[in-house]
Amino acid sequence: MRRVAYWLGAGLLLLGAAAAVAELLTLVASGGRSRVSLGSLWFAIHATSLVGTQALVERGLGELAGRGLVVLLALPAWLALGVPGLVLWLIGRKERRGFA
Repeated sequence: MRRVAYWLGAGLLLLGAAAAVAELLTLVASGGRSRVSLGSLWFAIHATSLVGTQALVERGLGELAGRGLVVLLALPAWLALGVPGLVLWLIGRKERRGFA
């Protein structure tokens, strides 16, 4: 199980780093006016699944969960991918013994 968490975390960290680079390039190109949010990234990849997921969450779990999803999708992509990636990577790494 640790191995799965480690590699999933490493993958999310890699995606988070790529999203951070994309955001930096977007900020430079637009003069500091644009951000790469998780929602805009999802929309660019597959807009239909984003709209369907939002409808499913709002219908199935209620308006509060829908608002939570909107907050999550408004986060910068590097933050929404990097933080869970770091947590999973730290959980999954092997424990180091002392220097002895």
